[in-house]
Amino acid sequence: MALTPLSNRAYACIEKKVGNHVVAEISEDGLSDLFSKATEVQNRLCSIPLEERLIVIDKIGKAWAEKHRKGELDALKSELSDSTGYSPGMIDLEFSLVHSAINALSIKQNLDASFPPGISCLDRFTKVGNDEYCWFRPRGPVFIISSGNSLIPPLIPTTISLATGNMTLLRPSLANFSGVKAVYSLLEEMGGDVAELMREALTISYFSHDSPSLEYLLSKSKIGVINFWGGEPARTEISRRVSSNPSHPALIINGPLTGYAIVDAAGADESAALGLAKNILLYDQQLCSSPTEGVFVGGWAEAVEFVNRVGKRLDELTEKLPPKLTESHAYIIEAVRRSLQFKGSMVFKSASSPSWTIALSKSRSILDDAIQAFPEFGLHARRRFIEIIVVENYEDALEMIEGLPKRKSFRGIDGVQSVGLSVSDDVRERLCKGLAERGIFRILPLEDMYMRSALEPYDGMNLAQAFTYAVYRRDRILAE
Repeated sequence: MALTPLSNRAYACIEKKVGNHVVAEISEDGLSDLFSKATEVQNRLCSIPLEERLIVIDKIGKAWAEKHRKGELDALKSELSDSTGYSPGMIDLEFSLVHSAINALSIKQNLDASFPPGISCLDRFTKVGNDEYCWFRPRGPVFIISSGNSLIPPLIPTTISLATGNMTLLRPSLANFSGVKAVYSLLEEMGGDVAELMREALTISYFSHDSPSLEYLLSKSKIGVINFWGGEPARTEISRRVSSNPSHPALIINGPLTGYAIVDAAGADESAALGLAKNILLYDQQLCSSPTEGVFVGGWAEAVEFVNRVGKRLDELTEKLPPKLTESHAYIIEAVRRSLQFKGSMVFKSASSPSWTIALSKSRSILDDAIQAFPEFGLHARRRFIEIIVVENYEDALEMIEGLPKRKSFRGIDGVQSVGLSVSDDVRERLCKGLAERGIFRILPLEDMYMRSALEPYDGMNLAQAFTYAVYRRDRILAE
C-alpha cells in the first residue's frame, strides 16, 4: 500500500518506489496549486481567534488518547514497531505521550512565553509601548522536514506552525510517516469551520532526497520558512538549494544533538540510578536529549556502586521494555564489550541478553579507542549503551562535554543539547553557569531528561517567533 499524502484536496501526485515503500509524492504542479492559496488560507485562519484554534488542537490530542485507551491503535503500533525498530512497548509508551504534546494548555503556555506582549498579539495589534503596537502574523507557508523514528518530535513544530496561523507542509521520515499521518487524520473526524480550515492549512507528504518536487520546494517555491531537523550531508545540500530560492525563505536548522549525564557521589542515590536507567532505555537513546555518555565526579569505588544500582534498574525496566535486537547488533556489541575490557574499562552488562551495556572508564573515554576497530558502532548505531567516565572534579566534566563533538565516537553531532544533573546543591549553580557558557541548551534533573516543559525553547530557539513576523504600528509622532 502506498504512503499517500494527507491533504484537504486531491493534488497531482507521482508514485515512486523508495526502499521497500511505494510513495505518492505531491508533484511540482500540485505544490504550486497548494501554495497559490497560502495567503488566503493564512488570512482566514488568522481571522479565527487563537482560542478557537487551540480548542481544535486540544480535540486532536483528546481523540488520540481515547483511541489509545480503547486499543484502536494496536495495528498502527505493530506497523510502527516494524518500521522504527522500537519495541511494541516503546511505541505504546510514545502513544501515551502524544496528548502531552498536542493539548491546548501546553501550546498556550508555549505561545505565551514566546511573545512578551502576550498571546493576544497573534490575534490583533497589541500594545507594547506608548501608542506602539505589534501584531505577529504567519510567516508561512512553513515546510517542516523531520527525521528520525520518534513520533513526538515532528508533532511539536507542526502544531506550533498551525497554531500561529501558517499553511504547513510536513515531510515526516519514512519510519514515522504512518504515525504522524494518523495523528493529524483525526482532524477529518471533527466537524466545524475551524477544523475544516485547519485541514486546508495542513498537508503531509513524503519526498525522497532526489525528488524533483523537493528540489522545487527548496529552490523555487513561494515558501516562507523551511525548518529542517537533521544533520549532514542533507543539511549542507538543503542549505545550498534554499540559497538559490528567489523567495528567500528563512531556513531554520535543528541539527543533531545528544544528551549527557553528570552525577557526583552526593547525588548517586536510587532516584538518580532509576532516572539514568530510564533515560538509557527510552527510545533506545535516539532522542537529542538521551544521555549517551556521562561522568561520575568522585572515587572509583563509589562509581562502581552507583553503576551496579543503574544496572539493577536497567534489568527491571528491560522486562517492561524489551529491545528489538538483530543478530548483527548482538555480534558487534559483544565485540565492543571485549575491546573495552581489554583496553581498561570495567564493563557492566545485562545478564540474559546483550540488551544494555555500561562501560566505566577512568579519567578519559576508552570508547574513542575501541571505535577505531568498530567504526560501525557510531552514535546512531548505539542502543542502550553508555560510557561513564570517572573524573576528580567538575571542571573535568565540563571539559569532557566541551570536547565531545570533536571525538570519533560522537562523529556527526553538533554538540550536547541536554545535561541531566544529580549533584550536590552547593555545586549546582556553578556547574549550571559553566554549562551555559559552553552552549548547552537544556539543564535538567537527571530523572526526566526526556520530558519537555511547555515553556521550553527548542534547541535554544523560539519556534513560534521563527514561524511569524512582527507588524509594528506607531500612532504617535516621534519627530519634534
